This record gives sequence, C-alpha cells and structure tokens, in this order.
Amino acid sequence: MIFDSGVLADKKLMILYLLNKMGMPLTKLQITNAILENNLIDFFTFQQCMSELEESGMIKQTMYHKGQCFAITEEGIKTVGIFEQRISKNSSQIINNYILKNKELLRKESQVIAEYKKMRDKEYIVNLKVIENELVLIELKLNVVSAKQAKQICEKWKNFSESIYSQLMGSLIN
Repeated sequence: MIFDSGVLADKKLMILYLLNKMGMPLTKLQITNAILENNLIDFFTFQQCMSELEESGMIKQTMYHKGQCFAITEEGIKTVGIFEQRISKNSSQIINNYILKNKELLRKESQVIAEYKKMRDKEYIVNLKVIENELVLIELKLNVVSAKQAKQICEKWKNFSESIYSQLMGSLIN
C-alpha cells in the first residue's frame, strides 16, 4: 500500500502520541487494540508504521514485566513535541479518551502478573507478582496439583492482588 509520505508521517505521529501520553511501555497487542479499536489506522498501515518507527529509533522494543513491549525513545518524544499540532483534533481527542478510559487497566495488566506452567503430572507452578515502578513488591511461587487450581489462583490474583497483598503484609507485620 503506497501512501503520501505526509499521511504516513501523521499516522506514525499518532502512535508516538499514544505511547508518549500513556507514559509506560505497551505490548504490540495493546498498541494495536488502541489504534484499531478507534479506527485510527488500518492494520497493514499500522504494521508498516511500527516497523518504520522502530527502524528510525523513535520507538524501541524493551523487555518489560510481561515480556516484549514497545517504548517511545527520547527521539520519539522530541518528535511528538515538535509535530504534535499535525495530529488532527479529532484523532488526539480519540487517543486522549482511550487513555483516560484504559490507562489504569493497562497499567494493572503490566503490574499484576499471574502465570503458571506444568512441571510434571499433577504438579503446576503458579508464579504471582506485583510490580510497581520497576520494583517487585511481592512474588509468590506456589506448587499446586491441578491446572484447574492454577487457573483459579491466577484469576483471583488478577482480581484481588491488592487486598491479598494487604492482608499478607498485615499478617506479617502485626
């Protein structure tokens, strides 16, 4: 698909704007969802923009708590600062609204980790973490006997990690 370079540049700016305003690394899936759910860029153009932004050093892949993520670089931040006015008011409003509605959910996705893996028959290791500002607040590894238990523990951790952490700390400190 061939685009006028100005149109493609504007689409790249929207991605940079999203990453800059979000203020934290995002997985490619999270970026894709934000852009495609709001019909800001079509899928193939989005893929091209991501590739070109990475090649030009505007974004970089980084290992984050849940794996491979994308973060805006200093060069990307400078570029958004200079050219932000090229983003249409409608597009920036859509992105700002998306961030307002989803930022805490996305932050929680990246800070609360619950995963498990099968070790042997009837042995599963559940790994639970809470990370805040690059610091691991708590990490628990549990050995359970079934995938059902492992899934249940992961789901409860995702939904109630704050209260579980608070209860545990209260029990240990008091």
